[in-house]
Amino acid sequence: MVIMMNGILNILKPTGMSSHDVVSFVRKTLGIKKIGHAGTLDPNVAGVLPICIGKATKFSDILINGDKEYICEIKFGQSTDTQDMYGNITKVSENFNFDKEEITKVINSFKGIIYQIPPAYSAVKFNGKKLYEYARQDIVIEKEARQAHIKSLKILRINAPNVLFKVKCSKGTYMRTLCHDIGKKIGIPAHMGILIRTEAKGLKIENSVTLENLNYLAQIKRLEECVIPVDIVVPMKKVVVNEKYYDKLIVGNEVCCKIKDDFSENFYVYCKDMLIGIGHIVDEKHIKINKMLI
Repeated sequence: MVIMMNGILNILKPTGMSSHDVVSFVRKTLGIKKIGHAGTLDPNVAGVLPICIGKATKFSDILINGDKEYICEIKFGQSTDTQDMYGNITKVSENFNFDKEEITKVINSFKGIIYQIPPAYSAVKFNGKKLYEYARQDIVIEKEARQAHIKSLKILRINAPNVLFKVKCSKGTYMRTLCHDIGKKIGIPAHMGILIRTEAKGLKIENSVTLENLNYLAQIKRLEECVIPVDIVVPMKKVVVNEKYYDKLIVGNEVCCKIKDDFSENFYVYCKDMLIGIGHIVDEKHIKINKMLI
C-alpha cells in the first residue's frame, strides 16, 4: 500500500520507542519513504511527536524551533548521573526538610531566561562526538551554559518528596537539567521522574493519534482524518496566483503577482484552489516559489 500525501501527523509517542522507531513504524504503515520527525523525544519520554510526511518534511526545521510544553515530575532526595530516574545514583539525602513554601518559591524563580549546562548524557556534540559518548567512557567534558526560556511554569501537585509541574519552554530546554538545577538551588539532590510532552508547535496531546489508531485509519483508508495540512500547523500569510500562471509557477519560474507592502519574505502561494508552495518576492510585481509543496 502506497499513500501519496503531504502533511503533518500529531503522533502520541509511547514510552519504550525512540523517535526513529516511530518514523520507521509510520513509514512502513503508510508505505512512504519520505517521512521524518520534528523534535526528538527520548525513548523513556511519552508525548507529542510531530511527524512530517512527503514534502511537508521541508517544514521540520520550523516545527523543531517551536515552543514545547511538558508535564514533568521532580523527585527530591537523590541525584543521578543522567539527571533522570534511569541513571546511576550519585548523591542521596534522606533527612531533608521538605518545605512546600520554599520549594514553590524556588521553582517559580526559574521562570524567564535561564542558563543550562547540557547534561553529560545528551546528544549535544563536542569535537564531532556526542556528549553521551564521552560520558560512557568516563571522560568529563567542560560544557558551556546555554540560554533557555521558561515561558510559563505551573505547579500541579506537591506530594512529598515529589513535585509535578507543567512548563512551556523554548527549543533546547533540558527538563532533566531543570529538575537538577531546582534541587541544587534548594540544596536538596533531585532528578527528573516522569516526563510527558503535551504540546509541540501548537500540536496538543489531546488531539494526538496513537500508532495503533494510525494503523487502523490506514487500513480503512481514512488517513485524511489525522493528516494535518502544513498551512494549519505553520501559519503564514497567503498569496493567491491567477491559475493561468500555474504551469510557470510549478516549474520554478517567477510569475506576475501584486504583493501587499506588509508581506514578509516568505508566504504561502495558492493556485487552482490548492497550496503550491512557499514563495518569496522577486520585485514589486513578481514572485517565485522557493519551496515546492506539490
